[in-house]
Amino acid sequence: MLKNKSLVIVSVLVLVMAVVVMACAPAATPEKPAATTETPAATPETPAATTETPAAPAPEVVTSFEAATYTNEDPAFTIKYPKTWVPGEVKLEGGVFYAKGGDDLVYVAVRPATDFKAAATTFLADLIKLSGVALSPNVDSEKTVTMLDGTQGNEIMLSALFGSKKATVYGVIKDGKAIMVMCGTSPKSLDLYSEIGKSLVVK
Repeated sequence: MLKNKSLVIVSVLVLVMAVVVMACAPAATPEKPAATTETPAATPETPAATTETPAAPAPEVVTSFEAATYTNEDPAFTIKYPKTWVPGEVKLEGGVFYAKGGDDLVYVAVRPATDFKAAATTFLADLIKLSGVALSPNVDSEKTVTMLDGTQGNEIMLSALFGSKKATVYGVIKDGKAIMVMCGTSPKSLDLYSEIGKSLVVK
C-alpha cells in the first residue's frame, strides 16, 4: 500500500514538473520566409536616337555677269550664260543648248565618251565643220580645274586659224557621257568663257 502511494506521488511530481517545464519553455517563433531578391526584368534598351545629317545644299554659283540659266533634264545639269545672249537652234549631234552674243557663243553637248580630251576636240571639230569652215582645232592645254560649285572638272583650251580663234571646253564625264560646255571664239573673251564653263553644275 505504501509502495503504491509512493509511486503515485512520484508520478504526480513528474507530471507537475513536465507541465511546469512546458509552461516555461519559450513559444516557438514562426519561421520568417526567406527573403527573396528577385531581379527586376530588364527594361528594353531605348534605341539610340538617329539623327541623319541632311546633305549640305550645293553652293550657289555666282557669276560676274548677269546670268540666265540653262537647265538640262537628262543628264541633269545647269549652266549659266550672259542674259543678253540669244539662244538659237541646236544643230550639232549631241547638242542640247546654243546661245550667241555678238562674236561670242556657248554650245553645250552631251556625247558618249570615255576620254574628255578626245571628246572635246571632236566636239569643236564638228562645230567648225558645221559652220562650213575647213579648220582643225589644236589642243593648247588640258587640266583639272575647280568648278564654281567646288567640284572637280576638266578644262581643254583649243585654238584654230593660227591662234586667232580660241575656244574653251569645260565639263565632266559621267555615266559614260561627256557633258561639255564649249565657248568661243575671241581670244579677248577667255575669262568670260572660263566663267561660263565653270558654272556647269552636274546634279
